[in-house]
Amino acid sequence: MSALLIRSARLDDSPALAALSEQLGYATSAANVASRLPRYIDASERRVIVAELDGQVIGWTSIEIVDHFYIEIFAEISGFVVDSAHRGQGVGHALMAEAELWTSEMGLAGLRLKTNVVRIEAHRFYEGLGFERTKTQYTYVKKLAPAVGSR
Repeated sequence: MSALLIRSARLDDSPALAALSEQLGYATSAANVASRLPRYIDASERRVIVAELDGQVIGWTSIEIVDHFYIEIFAEISGFVVDSAHRGQGVGHALMAEAELWTSEMGLAGLRLKTNVVRIEAHRFYEGLGFERTKTQYTYVKKLAPAVGSR
């Protein structure tokens, strides 16, 4: 494998991030990513980390600090994907190592993530990295009509 570069996302990564998001099961457009990505660029409490190989973004993870009043502050991986053609080659390990380093540099002792129960290979991957399953939960969503004049 050529030299893998792990770096923070840039605005011009938007098309690749959108394409990889679709592999994760979240269809979006490059324009949507480009409109949302700036809040991660140079932010102190959140980051999108990309894996680049031969000038192509082949994976990403998003991470941010979560601070609830009732538990210790922690970092959470909110998204993670490696291009299907590059899985099993150490790309995911490199992205997760950078996420762990960032968490440590933020002075935090906890890194969390959530994964769909059907992603059996992902469970094995995370457990192989030392993550421990702590609970099973349901996610509920209620669709609401946005108020006039909102985002």
